[in-house]
Amino acid sequence: MHTYGRRPRTQRVELSGNWVKRHLEGIAPIAIVAACAFFYIKPNVLDPISGLGAPSDFAVYYQAAKDILSGTSPYENSAYFYPPSVAFLMAPFGLIPYVTARWIWFLLSHVLFLSSGWLVWRAAGRGLIALCCIACVWALGGAAKEVFDVGQLSFLLMLALAAAFTQGTRLRGVAVGFGWALKYFPGVLAMAFVLQRNWRGLRTAIGVVVLATGIPWLLIACAFAGPKAPGSARYWMGTPSLFSWSIPSVVLRVLDPLRTSGPLPSEWEFGNVAASLHLTARLQFLSAGTALFVLAAGTIALTLVCRGRLRRAQASWAMLGLLSLSLAAAPVCWSHYQVLQYPGVALMLVSAIRVRAWRIAVAVAVCFAFAYRLPELALCAYHDKYAGWSAASPATLYFWSSVAPLAGVGLFGLALWNVKQSGPKSDRIPDISLTSAFLEPRVNSGERKAARRPDMGVRSSRQSLARPKR
Repeated sequence: MHTYGRRPRTQRVELSGNWVKRHLEGIAPIAIVAACAFFYIKPNVLDPISGLGAPSDFAVYYQAAKDILSGTSPYENSAYFYPPSVAFLMAPFGLIPYVTARWIWFLLSHVLFLSSGWLVWRAAGRGLIALCCIACVWALGGAAKEVFDVGQLSFLLMLALAAAFTQGTRLRGVAVGFGWALKYFPGVLAMAFVLQRNWRGLRTAIGVVVLATGIPWLLIACAFAGPKAPGSARYWMGTPSLFSWSIPSVVLRVLDPLRTSGPLPSEWEFGNVAASLHLTARLQFLSAGTALFVLAAGTIALTLVCRGRLRRAQASWAMLGLLSLSLAAAPVCWSHYQVLQYPGVALMLVSAIRVRAWRIAVAVAVCFAFAYRLPELALCAYHDKYAGWSAASPATLYFWSSVAPLAGVGLFGLALWNVKQSGPKSDRIPDISLTSAFLEPRVNSGERKAARRPDMGVRSSRQSLARPKR
């Protein structure tokens, strides 16, 4: 007996399975983004609100803004160690009360933070994979909460770095130069211009940093009363502080050993305060020498991987790798600087998932977890266990204060993997710029040639139609 109008049982099961799979593929990204939104709002929005009126790092910027408006050098404040351009940039906040300024800066920080994610999402193809990766990194990274709590400038620098990774040549040079004017370590990214022979981008970056630092410093020297430079620039030569997560700081902590069950060395606990930091000249030069050695070794490795010259498709990967290297090599690298890793980590995750390089994706996620989240949790648990900082377990303190720069070196190595995969003999990893199709499917050489001549098929068909029949 035949049943007309009904599909066979196996075909019905297959169709129902496809229907479930199709709907799960649509629901899963929504669920991931919704969960990330929940984990983002509580620690980054709700928790910092109660402390916005309390003194924080933003108070240093606010005082610098008040000094600029009163015609006084911002270096009157011994806690101000930043370029004078920062003081001029923050000058409008000196016109309003501190609490109001802190609220505005808090809201503006969220705008900058989310704008960085938007730039990365655009560069990554605006797909669901990119959206999920960015949401996970932005919500679960952990370092953003510290920046929101203290009111640092890191999100402004993060936006500049995201633009440097994703924009074209001219805007890339402007972004690198602007970041270089805010902090010294983004200047390492200029090495990518040199290896790419991108002299226009290099000239633009140097021009921006010269204007952004030279003009404010000239104004401070000529038109403002008070000191013309920081009281002690040696502060940036290195610190053994427990909260400085870089290889030079690890070396300084090893040279200032802990005594079991004794008090924590004052340089470990208060090395983030300039007045409490007293490094000898030998330790300062040892810290700076370690930084130069790490940077030189990383630059040589990058040069060998790209064979002395970067292609356009490799430039962005080289830049985000150089950022990780510069953070690991910086003489002073506070823990919240790890928020600057977010754009590069998100781009590497999207790329690895796109090409189904699952081991690389897992390696990126593990390195990112050890760059901030896991050390922060472990050190907070240690502090709570012993009711303060003590040398009760030196091995624990040494390990968790040293693992973050090693994770940064790991991220640099993974960026080199992307540089290699984007080399002349491989088209697996495309360029990450707004002018490139980052998530477009790969095509073979024949399809690429056909794409360059899209009208060939039309011409041949017209010729065949025009040919008379025999």
